Parts: sequence; C-alpha cells; structure tokens
Amino acid sequence: MNDAKNLYELIRLIRPVYKALEGAVVRGLEGTDLTVTGRAVLEQIYDNGPLPVPRIADALIAPRQFVQKTVDELTLKGLVERRRNAAHRRSSMIALTPSGLELITRVLMGEHQVTSGVAAHLSPDDVTIARAVIATMIEQYRHKEIDNDPT
Repeated sequence: MNDAKNLYELIRLIRPVYKALEGAVVRGLEGTDLTVTGRAVLEQIYDNGPLPVPRIADALIAPRQFVQKTVDELTLKGLVERRRNAAHRRSSMIALTPSGLELITRVLMGEHQVTSGVAAHLSPDDVTIARAVIATMIEQYRHKEIDNDPT
C-alpha cells in the first residue's frame, strides 16, 4: 500500500474516532449543563490562561462568531468572565471564574480516568507516533482551510 493510500485509510478512521470521543465527552458532561463546545472553550482557557475569543477560535479551528456565542453562554452561567485586554481594547480576555475552574477541573479529571483505561492498551511509542501524525495532519490540512477561507 502506498503512503497516500495508507494515509487515506487513516483519515477514514478519524470520523468514527471523533464520534466515539464526542460520545465519551458527552457522557462525561452529563449533569454539568455544559456543551461539548463549552467544554472545549473552558479547556483552552484552563490550558493557556485568559485568552481573547479570536485566539480560542483559532485553537479550536472554529468560527469566531460561534466561539463568541459559546463564551456569551458560559458568561451567563458564571463560568467565564471578561477582563480588560491591555494589548487590544476591543477584544476582551476571557478568563475562568472560580466556578468555571472547578467545573473544568472536575470534567478533565473524569476524562483522565477514562483515558487511562484506553492508554493501558497502547504503548508509549504508539501514542507518540500517533500524536506526531495527527499534529502534522492538522498543520497541513489547516493551512488548506485557511488558504480557502473567503473571509
């Protein structure tokens, strides 16, 4: 099998993996009043500290308006707050509130327990190689997405 065909077969597996992961995340969010997208936004802020909406959108490869709507919903729930952005007056920094920090910490701990069970079936080398392959795919396909973006 040539490299392109082999890569294509891997790509065909991504949708089922994505759907399975999304289902696992949804199950982990039961009882939290948090959406998958809201969880992703909280995770970005948890990992990186306060961020403006455009940076969150870029990291999630999501439309800014969609991320802004999600941030607005999270703000109403008291999970994030807007802070002054010294670098850009019109784009607030979005930060976790204590409630948001507690919630995303709890969600991530639950996900870590599930992930640990899956990791037991993989070698560290398998995971390292998979991360490198997926990171390269994101980088290469993301450039194509940006190049074709009409905005």
